[in-house]
Amino acid sequence: MTYGKIIKPKILMELFSRLIALQILILILPIILLVSIISLIMQGRPVFYKQERVGYDFRRFKIYKFRTMENNSGELITHYNDQRITFFGKILRKTKIDEIPQLFNILKGEMRFIGPRPEVIKYFSEHKFQFLKIVKPGISDYASIIFRDEAKILKKIGGKNPYNDLLPIKLILAEYYSYNKNFILDLKLVSITIISIIFPDFSSKKLIIPHIYEKVPKTQTFFDRYLS
Repeated sequence: MTYGKIIKPKILMELFSRLIALQILILILPIILLVSIISLIMQGRPVFYKQERVGYDFRRFKIYKFRTMENNSGELITHYNDQRITFFGKILRKTKIDEIPQLFNILKGEMRFIGPRPEVIKYFSEHKFQFLKIVKPGISDYASIIFRDEAKILKKIGGKNPYNDLLPIKLILAEYYSYNKNFILDLKLVSITIISIIFPDFSSKKLIIPHIYEKVPKTQTFFDRYLS
Protein backbone atom coordinates (compact mmCIF):
# COMPACT_ATOMS: atom_id res chain seq x y z
CA MET A 1 0.00 0.00 0.00
CA THR A 2 2.81 2.40 0.86
CA TYR A 3 4.60 1.55 -2.39
CA GLY A 4 1.46 2.38 -4.37
CA LYS A 5 1.20 5.78 -2.67
CA ILE A 6 4.83 6.55 -3.60
CA ILE A 7 4.69 5.42 -7.21
CA LYS A 8 1.33 6.93 -8.15
CA PRO A 9 2.36 10.62 -7.91
CA LYS A 10 5.41 9.86 -10.07
CA ILE A 11 3.22 8.34 -12.77
CA LEU A 12 0.80 11.25 -12.59
CA MET A 13 3.63 13.79 -12.88
CA GLU A 14 5.06 11.91 -15.84
CA LEU A 15 1.71 11.92 -17.64
CA PHE A 16 1.15 15.57 -16.71
CA SER A 17 4.55 16.59 -18.11
CA ARG A 18 3.97 14.76 -21.38
CA LEU A 19 0.47 16.16 -21.75
CA ILE A 20 1.65 19.74 -21.19
CA ALA A 21 4.53 19.22 -23.64
CA LEU A 22 2.09 17.94 -26.28
CA GLN A 23 -0.25 20.90 -25.76
CA ILE A 24 2.63 23.39 -26.03
CA LEU A 25 3.92 21.70 -29.19
CA ILE A 26 0.49 21.97 -30.79
CA LEU A 27 0.18 25.64 -29.79
CA ILE A 28 3.63 26.66 -31.03
CA LEU A 29 3.69 24.46 -34.14
CA PRO A 30 3.54 27.58 -36.40
CA ILE A 31 6.64 28.96 -34.61
CA ILE A 32 8.49 25.66 -35.02
CA LEU A 33 7.65 25.61 -38.74
CA LEU A 34 8.66 29.27 -39.18
CA VAL A 35 11.99 28.80 -37.37
CA SER A 36 12.64 25.65 -39.39
CA ILE A 37 12.02 27.44 -42.70
CA ILE A 38 14.22 30.42 -41.76
CA SER A 39 16.95 28.08 -40.53
CA LEU A 40 16.79 26.09 -43.76
CA ILE A 41 17.13 29.27 -45.83
CA MET A 42 19.88 30.89 -43.73
CA GLN A 43 21.87 27.86 -42.59
CA GLY A 44 20.89 24.97 -44.81
CA ARG A 45 20.52 21.44 -43.58
CA PRO A 46 20.18 19.99 -41.02
CA VAL A 47 17.64 22.18 -39.22
CA PHE A 48 17.84 20.16 -36.02
CA TYR A 49 20.86 19.13 -33.97
CA LYS A 50 21.01 15.82 -32.12
CA GLN A 51 23.57 14.89 -29.50
CA GLU A 52 23.90 11.91 -27.17
CA ARG A 53 23.38 12.75 -23.50
CA VAL A 54 22.97 10.79 -20.27
CA GLY A 55 19.50 10.62 -18.77
CA TYR A 56 17.54 9.03 -15.95
CA ASP A 57 19.11 5.87 -14.52
CA PHE A 58 22.19 6.54 -16.72
CA ARG A 59 20.31 5.73 -19.93
CA ARG A 60 21.65 7.43 -23.03
CA PHE A 61 19.36 9.38 -25.34
CA LYS A 62 19.48 11.90 -28.15
CA ILE A 63 18.73 15.48 -27.12
CA TYR A 64 17.09 17.70 -29.76
CA LYS A 65 17.83 21.36 -30.48
CA PHE A 66 17.56 23.74 -33.38
CA ARG A 67 21.01 23.84 -34.95
CA THR A 68 22.88 27.02 -34.05
CA MET A 69 26.42 26.20 -35.19
CA GLU A 70 28.21 25.33 -38.38
CA ASN A 71 28.08 21.69 -39.41
CA ASN A 72 30.80 19.40 -38.03
CA SER A 73 31.76 22.08 -35.50
CA GLY A 74 33.91 19.71 -33.44
CA GLU A 75 34.28 20.74 -29.78
CA LEU A 76 31.43 20.03 -27.37
CA ILE A 77 31.82 23.18 -25.24
CA THR A 78 30.90 26.59 -26.63
CA HIS A 79 33.46 29.34 -26.11
CA TYR A 80 32.95 33.08 -25.64
CA ASN A 81 32.32 34.72 -29.05
CA ASP A 82 32.52 31.27 -30.61
CA GLN A 83 32.94 31.72 -34.36
CA ARG A 84 31.16 28.44 -35.05
CA ILE A 85 27.82 29.96 -34.00
CA THR A 86 25.90 31.28 -37.00
CA PHE A 87 24.15 34.66 -37.14
CA PHE A 88 20.72 33.02 -36.88
CA GLY A 89 22.10 30.68 -34.23
CA LYS A 90 22.98 33.64 -32.02
CA ILE A 91 19.35 34.80 -32.15
CA LEU A 92 18.08 31.33 -31.32
CA ARG A 93 20.47 31.01 -28.37
CA LYS A 94 19.75 34.49 -27.03
CA THR A 95 16.01 33.83 -26.98
CA LYS A 96 16.41 30.16 -25.97
CA ILE A 97 14.30 29.18 -28.98
CA ASP A 98 16.97 26.61 -29.81
CA GLU A 99 15.77 24.60 -26.79
CA ILE A 100 12.16 24.25 -28.03
CA PRO A 101 12.71 20.85 -29.73
CA GLN A 102 13.44 19.37 -26.30
CA LEU A 103 9.68 19.30 -25.85
CA PHE A 104 9.90 16.17 -28.00
CA ASN A 105 12.32 14.71 -25.43
CA ILE A 106 9.70 15.38 -22.74
CA LEU A 107 7.04 13.79 -24.91
CA LYS A 108 9.22 10.69 -25.24
CA GLY A 109 9.70 10.55 -21.46
CA GLU A 110 13.44 11.27 -21.61
CA MET A 111 13.31 14.69 -19.94
CA ARG A 112 11.15 16.94 -17.77
CA PHE A 113 10.54 20.67 -17.87
CA ILE A 114 12.63 21.11 -14.70
CA GLY A 115 15.63 18.98 -13.84
CA PRO A 116 19.43 18.95 -14.06
CA ARG A 117 20.62 19.64 -17.59
CA PRO A 118 21.65 16.38 -19.29
CA GLU A 119 25.41 16.08 -19.64
CA VAL A 120 27.41 14.90 -22.63
CA ILE A 121 29.05 11.48 -22.41
CA LYS A 122 32.58 12.93 -22.17
CA TYR A 123 31.98 14.51 -18.75
CA PHE A 124 29.77 11.78 -17.29
CA SER A 125 30.71 9.34 -14.55
CA GLU A 126 28.25 7.27 -12.52
CA HIS A 127 29.60 8.16 -9.08
CA LYS A 128 29.31 11.91 -9.78
CA PHE A 129 25.84 11.73 -11.34
CA GLN A 130 24.02 9.62 -8.75
CA PHE A 131 21.15 12.15 -8.75
CA LEU A 132 20.11 10.68 -12.11
CA LYS A 133 18.88 7.71 -10.10
CA ILE A 134 16.37 10.09 -8.48
CA VAL A 135 15.34 12.64 -11.12
CA LYS A 136 15.18 12.97 -14.88
CA PRO A 137 17.19 15.66 -16.64
CA GLY A 138 15.28 18.78 -17.65
CA ILE A 139 15.13 21.78 -19.95
CA SER A 140 15.87 24.18 -17.09
CA ASP A 141 17.27 24.09 -13.56
CA TYR A 142 19.25 26.18 -11.08
CA ALA A 143 22.46 25.88 -13.10
CA SER A 144 20.93 26.80 -16.46
CA ILE A 145 19.45 29.98 -14.94
CA ILE A 146 22.60 30.97 -13.04
CA PHE A 147 24.97 30.08 -15.88
CA ARG A 148 22.73 31.30 -18.69
CA ASP A 149 25.73 32.86 -20.44
CA GLU A 150 27.98 29.89 -19.78
CA ALA A 151 30.58 30.78 -22.42
CA LYS A 152 31.20 34.14 -20.74
CA ILE A 153 31.71 32.46 -17.36
CA LEU A 154 34.10 29.92 -18.88
CA LYS A 155 36.13 32.82 -20.28
CA LYS A 156 36.35 34.33 -16.77
CA ILE A 157 37.54 31.02 -15.36
CA GLY A 158 40.19 30.73 -18.04
CA GLY A 159 42.77 28.00 -18.47
CA LYS A 160 42.82 25.07 -20.87
CA ASN A 161 39.80 23.23 -19.44
CA PRO A 162 37.60 25.77 -17.62
CA TYR A 163 34.58 23.46 -17.80
CA ASN A 164 36.32 21.15 -15.35
CA ASP A 165 36.01 23.96 -12.77
CA LEU A 166 32.39 24.73 -13.64
CA LEU A 167 31.08 21.17 -13.73
CA PRO A 168 31.51 20.47 -9.97
CA ILE A 169 29.31 23.51 -9.19
CA LYS A 170 26.67 22.26 -11.62
CA LEU A 171 26.75 18.88 -9.91
CA ILE A 172 26.32 20.46 -6.46
CA LEU A 173 23.29 22.41 -7.73
CA ALA A 174 21.86 19.28 -9.37
CA GLU A 175 22.18 17.31 -6.13
CA TYR A 176 20.59 20.12 -4.14
CA TYR A 177 17.64 20.19 -6.55
CA SER A 178 17.21 16.41 -6.64
CA TYR A 179 16.95 16.14 -2.85
CA ASN A 180 14.60 19.12 -2.52
CA LYS A 181 12.44 18.51 -5.58
CA ASN A 182 8.71 19.10 -5.22
CA PHE A 183 5.86 20.44 -7.32
CA ILE A 184 6.02 23.97 -5.85
CA LEU A 185 9.76 24.21 -6.46
CA ASP A 186 9.28 23.11 -10.07
CA LEU A 187 6.60 25.76 -10.60
CA LYS A 188 8.90 28.38 -9.10
CA LEU A 189 11.77 27.40 -11.39
CA VAL A 190 9.48 27.38 -14.44
CA SER A 191 8.39 30.94 -13.58
CA ILE A 192 11.97 32.13 -13.02
CA THR A 193 13.07 30.47 -16.27
CA ILE A 194 10.45 32.45 -18.20
CA ILE A 195 11.50 35.68 -16.47
CA SER A 196 15.17 34.94 -17.23
CA ILE A 197 14.54 35.09 -20.97
CA ILE A 198 13.85 38.84 -20.65
CA PHE A 199 15.70 39.64 -17.41
CA PRO A 200 18.59 37.14 -17.12
CA ASP A 201 20.69 39.07 -14.58
CA PHE A 202 17.71 39.83 -12.34
CA SER A 203 16.57 36.20 -12.39
CA SER A 204 20.01 34.88 -11.56
CA LYS A 205 21.36 37.45 -9.10
CA LYS A 206 18.13 38.37 -7.31
CA LEU A 207 15.88 35.31 -7.50
CA ILE A 208 18.27 32.34 -7.45
CA ILE A 209 21.80 33.10 -6.23
CA PRO A 210 20.84 34.60 -2.80
CA HIS A 211 18.88 31.44 -1.98
CA ILE A 212 21.62 29.08 -3.21
CA TYR A 213 24.32 31.16 -1.51
CA GLU A 214 22.57 30.60 1.82
CA LYS A 215 21.47 26.99 1.38
CA VAL A 216 24.49 25.61 -0.46
CA PRO A 217 27.68 27.10 1.10
CA LYS A 218 29.92 25.03 -1.20
CA THR A 219 29.01 27.37 -4.07
CA GLN A 220 29.91 30.62 -2.29
CA THR A 221 33.59 30.83 -3.27
CA PHE A 222 32.80 30.18 -6.93
CA PHE A 223 29.95 32.72 -6.97
CA ASP A 224 32.11 35.37 -5.27
CA ARG A 225 34.95 34.85 -7.73
CA TYR A 226 33.07 34.58 -11.03
CA LEU A 227 29.54 35.95 -10.59
CA SER A 228 29.89 38.94 -8.30
